[in-house]
Amino acid sequence: MARVNSLIVLDARDNIAIALQELPVGMRIEQSDIASTLEVKTVIPRGHKIALVDIAKGDPIIKYGERMGHAFAHIPRGSHVHTHNVIGDRVSTEPIA
Repeated sequence: MARVNSLIVLDARDNIAIALQELPVGMRIEQSDIASTLEVKTVIPRGHKIALVDIAKGDPIIKYGERMGHAFAHIPRGSHVHTHNVIGDRVSTEPIA
C-alpha cells in the first residue's frame, strides 16, 4: 500500500489522475482524494494518466474538471490513459485559421 501520494488529482470532477512516479502493475494506492483503494492494472509511466473509474468507449476524459477528449476503447479503472485509447477533442482535421 502506498503511504505517500502517488497521484495528482487536479479537480474533484476528474476521472483520471497523473502519476507522480512510475506505477507498477498490482500497486495499491490509497489517498484521501480518491474514492477507494485503486489497484494499478497496467504500468503507468511517471507523468502519465491513470483511470480513476471505469471509462466506457465514447465516454469523456475529464482533466482539470473539463472534457479533454473521449475514450475510443473501454478503459478499466487503474489502467493507462494515453494516445492508445483516447482521442483529443481537437483533431488534426480542424481547419487552420
